[in-house]
Amino acid sequence: MRRAGYNPTSVIGRYLVREFIGMLIPIVVAFVILYLVVDVFDRLSFLLKNDASAGPAARYFLFKIPLILTQIMPAAVLAALLLSLGMLSRQNEITALRASGVSLVETAVPLLGLALLMSLATLAWNETIVPYCTRHSLYVSNTEIRKRPQRGILSDHEVWFHGADGFYNIDHIDAQRRTLFGLTIYQTDAHFELRSIIQVQAAEWTDSGWRATNAVRRTVTSDGKVAAESVPDGQLLRHETLGDFLELRPDADELSYMQLRQRIADLARKGIDASNYFVDLQLKLAVPFTNLIFACLAIPLAGRVQRHPSLATIIGTGLAAAFGYWVTLALTNALGTSGVLPPVVSAWAANVVFLFVAAAMFLTNE
Repeated sequence: MRRAGYNPTSVIGRYLVREFIGMLIPIVVAFVILYLVVDVFDRLSFLLKNDASAGPAARYFLFKIPLILTQIMPAAVLAALLLSLGMLSRQNEITALRASGVSLVETAVPLLGLALLMSLATLAWNETIVPYCTRHSLYVSNTEIRKRPQRGILSDHEVWFHGADGFYNIDHIDAQRRTLFGLTIYQTDAHFELRSIIQVQAAEWTDSGWRATNAVRRTVTSDGKVAAESVPDGQLLRHETLGDFLELRPDADELSYMQLRQRIADLARKGIDASNYFVDLQLKLAVPFTNLIFACLAIPLAGRVQRHPSLATIIGTGLAAAFGYWVTLALTNALGTSGVLPPVVSAWAANVVFLFVAAAMFLTNE
């Protein structure tokens, strides 16, 4: 029960929040710089191979920063809370609060409130900034660095591709099944005049080339009638491979939650299986709340630090807990993708499990 007179927005609450933010900002900056340095060295051969100039290379990494922030923020929150509260605990400030009747739960209220706001802000950030910047980083990589012509256009609903035989419209590109669904080829001549239309229910990429399902060519004859004929596999996509289309496949990071949900609905309406997107859709809601989960884990861990125990031990324990969370999330996501777990369960299971772990840690600290 909360002690009478305690206010999370009081001087004590503001002090705790200020100490946390003062530690969080330099940690975030350090993590982003470290991530970029590692990424630059990892991409160095790619940049040198394509003779990339400084401008496109800088824009490529600049557009990756919003996604980097989303990825490193939970670890930054965990480290900042462990360090800030751990130092306060070693200086007996947490002990003084406990002695004055302020419980660890009461101490955590302003920090958890801030972590919740950060999770909601991350959710909004992922809905707006991250998809936009991710698409632009891919555009810079493909057109400005690799110097490839832009052969395709990706919308929220479909893909348009300029191929050797004309213009291709594709409803869905499934990398796992190596299949194009809802393919329509508008065959044109040298003057871009339409000659015929080929409609393909599905085209699967095999070791021997493309294998079509229900491929039909429709051509307007000289007397104005429409003639339909089946298309052999050897006459379908003779110049393109699966790799040419995979570059246009929309990744979940390129779409917001609303865009991904709309895409799933569009594919379902066309009779195309979009189950590979179900887990990604739920993850877009679950992962931003990792900031809150890690805050729930860090506060009771930091509360264990007294004057003499090693702060490094507590930080190591926190990092081990974070590693356990990501392993659990990866495992449940794999089970969800394979159909063993429902998508909602696979995406939220790690959050629920570690929330219970954090609650147990709070109880043992009281």
